Amino acid sequence: MKLLGIFCIMSACAGTGIYKAYFIKNQVKQYQKLLAFLEDCAIYIRYQSLPLQELFAILSENPDYENFNFLKKLKFSPEKSLEILWHDSIQESNLPLQAKQILQNLGHELGKTDTQGQLAVLELYQAQMQTACEQSFACCEKKSKLYQSLGWLGGAMLAILFI
Repeated sequence: MKLLGIFCIMSACAGTGIYKAYFIKNQVKQYQKLLAFLEDCAIYIRYQSLPLQELFAILSENPDYENFNFLKKLKFSPEKSLEILWHDSIQESNLPLQAKQILQNLGHELGKTDTQGQLAVLELYQAQMQTACEQSFACCEKKSKLYQSLGWLGGAMLAILFI
């Protein structure tokens, strides 16, 4: 019975390390999808000159962005401005903090200029998102193996202490 408990503790520690490593890898994937999202926004604005309401409606139906709950929460109404709606939906999202800040700033700029101005704004924020993605990838490279190792070693240490 004691060995079963020790095995459970060791497995829990290892699982925690593996989960944390998965969480970091998932953030990199989110940044990559956000980059694709910004690129799609630029494409739709450049070639179809879509208003933002239609643009976000089309992108929210895209299966690549089904995990972006902020797109689904964008319910346009005449009572609230796009900037406030964007801000509220981004705040409630499950995106990484740096991605939220970049998208918040984008929401303050998007839709306030002509097509060329919006494309320039999107290009600026794509560059910022690319930098954040690269930083997240570097962090993932360093920390994912570390978290897994710490989980396994912590579990082994507790197993030895309980034996």
